[in-house]
Amino acid sequence: MSGRGRLALCAFAATLMASGALLPLVDPAGWILQAALLLAIQSGVGALARRVPWARALTVAAQMLVTVVLLTVAFARDQAVFGVLPGPRAVQWLGELFAAGFEDVGKYAIPAPVTDGIRLMLVGGVLLIGLAVDALAVTFRSAAPAGLPLLALYSVAAGLSEDGAGRLWFTLAASGYLLLLLAEGRNRLSQWGRVFGGVSRSSGGLAAGVAEPGGRAFASLRTGRRIGVLTLGIALVVPAVLPALDGGLLAGAGAGTGRGGGGGTISAVNPLVSLQNNLNQPEDREVMSYRTNSAAPRTSTCASWPWTSSTGASGGRRPGG
Repeated sequence: MSGRGRLALCAFAATLMASGALLPLVDPAGWILQAALLLAIQSGVGALARRVPWARALTVAAQMLVTVVLLTVAFARDQAVFGVLPGPRAVQWLGELFAAGFEDVGKYAIPAPVTDGIRLMLVGGVLLIGLAVDALAVTFRSAAPAGLPLLALYSVAAGLSEDGAGRLWFTLAASGYLLLLLAEGRNRLSQWGRVFGGVSRSSGGLAAGVAEPGGRAFASLRTGRRIGVLTLGIALVVPAVLPALDGGLLAGAGAGTGRGGGGGTISAVNPLVSLQNNLNQPEDREVMSYRTNSAAPRTSTCASWPWTSSTGASGGRRPGG
């Protein structure tokens, strides 16, 4: 397999692994199979289009066109022209189905049933993220920025889930991104020539290392794998060891309000806002009473509101705001 083909395969795998974070949001989870099939077709079209010597933007445009056709066939076949082409009726139907899915998201609790509208949002979102990842990592040969759409997909799933995204889904998403980075690094190194496996004392030293076909893994590739595994392990272990990091994306929401395993909420009230709310009352209220031995008590003001007093026990009242 060529380096670019391997990179396209890793981009497909990374998108699908990050999409796993959406599985706890709906029930059943059969939609992921449909999304994987359509994503594979989209990636295959990109791989074929990159063999044609034309502008990179045309490759992305071809993938976008195929994505629209795939969504039309999957969700608006009866309204499409010849059952395939997205005509005006099909576009209108897809818009109505998307609006219905948006309403269903606000109607149902998690895990929500997979209605047609929700299925369109899930599958369409995975295809959109997959197109962005494939375009950045493979077409434009820049795998590092491809982590942004993957992060967006994972963040949406973690934000909508009641308990946040679990460690399993974080591990899958992070592993997919690391796999994509390693594939790009291997592809870049392969452009320098034959992969060098390093000096082997048992096989004859430097000359044997150069002549060995295929060789062992390049030293920097091994280092990259080790760094990736170490970083992923730290990201999983540190939040569990340090109690101060309980509220992160990997922590579950508890019922308590302490730092142990709870998901309590801290709220603060602005004193100026509280004072304004106390002053702006729709009716008169007795807020203070006092006694005086003065024969002619004077009227005083407090915070721009008149206060009255009289001899003996009396109540000072303020007009309603």
